[in-house]
Amino acid sequence: MKTFLPSWQSPGKPHCSPAPSAPASADDEPVPSDGFRATALLDARGLQITESTQTGAPVLATGISLSVARGEVIGLVGVTGSGAREIALAIAGRLPEPAVVAAGSILIDGIELVGASRRALNRLRDTKISLISPAAPTGLAPDQVIGRQLARTLRRTGGLSRTDAARRALELLEKVGLPDPQATSLVVPTQLEPTALLQVTIAAALSQHPDILILDEPTRAVEAAGEPSALELCRGFLQEFGLSIIVVSRNLGLAAATCDRVTVVEAGRVVEQASAAEILASPRHPHTHSLLEAARSARG
Repeated sequence: MKTFLPSWQSPGKPHCSPAPSAPASADDEPVPSDGFRATALLDARGLQITESTQTGAPVLATGISLSVARGEVIGLVGVTGSGAREIALAIAGRLPEPAVVAAGSILIDGIELVGASRRALNRLRDTKISLISPAAPTGLAPDQVIGRQLARTLRRTGGLSRTDAARRALELLEKVGLPDPQATSLVVPTQLEPTALLQVTIAAALSQHPDILILDEPTRAVEAAGEPSALELCRGFLQEFGLSIIVVSRNLGLAAATCDRVTVVEAGRVVEQASAAEILASPRHPHTHSLLEAARSARG
């Protein structure tokens, strides 16, 4: 029986050939840390993030310590300018220059990110951590057919054959809720409406088999009323893909309702960390109180 291949996966000249990768050197390989703490998938300790490397540069966040277990969903909550987003970007290895991690440690599965080379960080992003943000690139080439892009990633990260990668790409597009995966696989990202682009972005992130998925303001990317948010979609993949999720949000009510634990950030510092249930039942810090009241007022 002949195996069906989508037109974007049929033998022949590709729309665009990927650029050849530069050979890796031994210095670029991530080195596992001897100090990997306990069983945490992510363990960040004593992070200080500054606007630049210059002496006296403004501090964006300091004294930040947090951990994420496998399969856990944690909320990183703070208003604009609180430092919550910068903490997430540092964990993802995507701090915009000239901002830097000036001190501290970020271990992901025992591998130290702070001080890693750019090539090593790129490799870690391919295998360990993915970021979905309305303010960040989707990771998709705007002028290349979606199905071909997903299949290429699946072949690289999963070692799949051409046929299996094509089939798996269509499965991912179906899993994220697209009504016609075949049709979506044949278009380029610039042809998609915002909601469909969000769904394809999630499929692209999952195709990399990440251990950690960071969702930056996951409700802002959806414009159509009644459409599922990125968080709602990704929570459904926790067990199937073995994910841990970090949710960056200004809305403490949303985070407490959907996460296992919540970390509240104010003026670049962690002011409270607790289970979601504890945060809702008995918040301890005044800023946590005010964020909860703001969420309840907005809901009402």
